[in-house]
Amino acid sequence: MKAVKYVIVYLIALQFLFPYAFKLSDVYHNRMDYTLMLNNNNMHDIDAVLEQVKRDIDRHDPTDYIVMLGDSVFYGSPGSSDQAVNVFLQQKPGAPAIYNLSFPAMQIGDFYTMLLKLDKFGISTDRLLFNIRYASFVPRNPGPRSVFWLGNDLRKLDHEAYEHVLPQLKASDFKTPEDPYQYFQRALHEDWLPHLSLMRYKDYVRQDLQHLWLKVRGKPIPSDALDDSRTWHVKKAWQESQGIDYGRFLQDPQLIASFSDKPLDLSENNWDVYFLNKMLEHQKGKKTWVVLSGTNHDLMKEAVEKPGYKANLQAIDRMMAGKDVVYVNLEGVMAGDYFSDHTHFTPEGNAKLADVLWPYLQK
Repeated sequence: MKAVKYVIVYLIALQFLFPYAFKLSDVYHNRMDYTLMLNNNNMHDIDAVLEQVKRDIDRHDPTDYIVMLGDSVFYGSPGSSDQAVNVFLQQKPGAPAIYNLSFPAMQIGDFYTMLLKLDKFGISTDRLLFNIRYASFVPRNPGPRSVFWLGNDLRKLDHEAYEHVLPQLKASDFKTPEDPYQYFQRALHEDWLPHLSLMRYKDYVRQDLQHLWLKVRGKPIPSDALDDSRTWHVKKAWQESQGIDYGRFLQDPQLIASFSDKPLDLSENNWDVYFLNKMLEHQKGKKTWVVLSGTNHDLMKEAVEKPGYKANLQAIDRMMAGKDVVYVNLEGVMAGDYFSDHTHFTPEGNAKLADVLWPYLQK
């Protein structure tokens, strides 16, 4: 019986002390680890990042920092974690700490859910920077999901919003339990196990061991770049030299739909307007910067010159003008050479983006 008590005490101590065996750099290097979370199919790895961000804030200045949320543009795709915009921003004289919690394919519904997760971990959003895109407001038919990664987190943190958006999520292949066993599985994997420190950090421990094994064998640790980050016309020339038709990329139905020139519905019938308004309600009285990511006008010239596209951009500008935020519209601001494709930046583009954003952040 005494042995059982010792085991229980040990497990309780392990639960509370295990996170202190880690530091922020163990789970975060300028941004979250997309490849790790994707390979392990485990978005609960975000919780380990938030736990360490909170500890890092408490160890340093608990007021002088900015939280960044966003999709692949702010994440820094396709370049490495040393080439994201927050890296260049933090090189500015007097820049505060910037925690980049962006993640590829995140939608505005995910951003809102992240705000609720930040509240849960006691991380202030008194200074929040996030990006939106023209494509954010294009109708979903039915997808992509308006809460792409964090639907189950939304279920726990704002059940009313979750129930409201659930039909759209289910129409876009979001799975919900259909029998008692599936309810148990969801509770186990989504509600119970994520509270255990061992489960929260297991993927990072496994990755550290893999990297250690590579070092022992004298092999390099793979880059965390997601793809080729050279400028788009260099990649175009290289692909065509290999007999690859670069123009096929422009015919992708999802890309074409994201530049739709049909009039946008910017009422709360639009899921992204709905979640944007919930975000800004959360941010009342706080400093919030909203950046409309720009488009590569050299590559997407035909799409961006359509009258309907221009009218929709003006409608987005009018909508944002009525919000209590600092709104930065990057459409047409960045030269085509700074783009790696139609919307993502080269490393030089991220450095230029930092130059563009820094005066707004200083204000």
